[in-house]
Amino acid sequence: MKQRSIVVSSLAVAGVLAALLARATTLHSVNERPLIYRTVANVNDLDHVEGLAPPGRTVELWVRQRNFKEGRDGTGDPFRWCGWKNGGEPVRLGVTKANAKGVWRLTNLRSAGNTVMLFPPGPAEDLCLGGVYTELLPRACDAPGVNCTAWETPTLHWLNVRKLTPITAVVGGSVSDAEQTAAAVADGPNDGPNASDLVDVDHNGIDTTVPGFVVGQRVTWLCGPGGTAGCPSVTVHDATTAIEADPEFPFVLGTIQAHRAGGSFVAAAAIARGQPIGFSVNVNVRLRGRFDINLGCDQASFFDFSVPFQL
Repeated sequence: MKQRSIVVSSLAVAGVLAALLARATTLHSVNERPLIYRTVANVNDLDHVEGLAPPGRTVELWVRQRNFKEGRDGTGDPFRWCGWKNGGEPVRLGVTKANAKGVWRLTNLRSAGNTVMLFPPGPAEDLCLGGVYTELLPRACDAPGVNCTAWETPTLHWLNVRKLTPITAVVGGSVSDAEQTAAAVADGPNDGPNASDLVDVDHNGIDTTVPGFVVGQRVTWLCGPGGTAGCPSVTVHDATTAIEADPEFPFVLGTIQAHRAGGSFVAAAAIARGQPIGFSVNVNVRLRGRFDINLGCDQASFFDFSVPFQL
């Protein structure tokens, strides 16, 4: 009987080890379709994209854009889509290959020939120029244009940026078909002159692949009852003094990012600050869909608004 117990115990241990090894190899298993987990914008423009794809496969990155009027469905301030750029035809930004670990990168996209502006030129609220929606469309191919996977992006239902009070700004929105998604509101980068400065960015991320969610379920950020999560909020404030400048955006910016295998989107809308500022800056931001892949020197933050980034 002792011998049988030893055999059974050994089999149990072997089973546990096999399960752990399987989990270790599948924790970051690579989907047939590329997944974007990191995006960088410098001076308002797309500059760097990083993701996963089957090792050795050619990866093409395409982009498609349209404008929108920020707002919320079912209210007196409705969300509205505006026309597509380029007639809705995607444009290829670059081609690369996934390395032996399945990682692919495209860098210096601002100087690659086709500049992609991710953020609106100014506040417009109920006008089309105030909202910019960008689809990032990666596909894995045997060679450029040969036997490529299909694109599939999450769905943006609405995005709304507004003031709850003259000095409190919030962002709300609703997304479906995303594995990871996050919303943020910002009146400037988080790089004021003093550690005691008011926070300029607030964000909230949701990973629908964890227990308690259904993968790709609709998620909604609401300030009041209901929804999936509360709405991010910031105090609209300029800490500039006579002797030291506090960099701020010339508007209040609301942003939603969403990712799934086969495609991602970044949606951004700007509204007026409602007060003059001393020193304005362009938008520079790292957007991360996941923190558990190649975090490197990045902050564990869905939105890292700061000074221009070195890639």
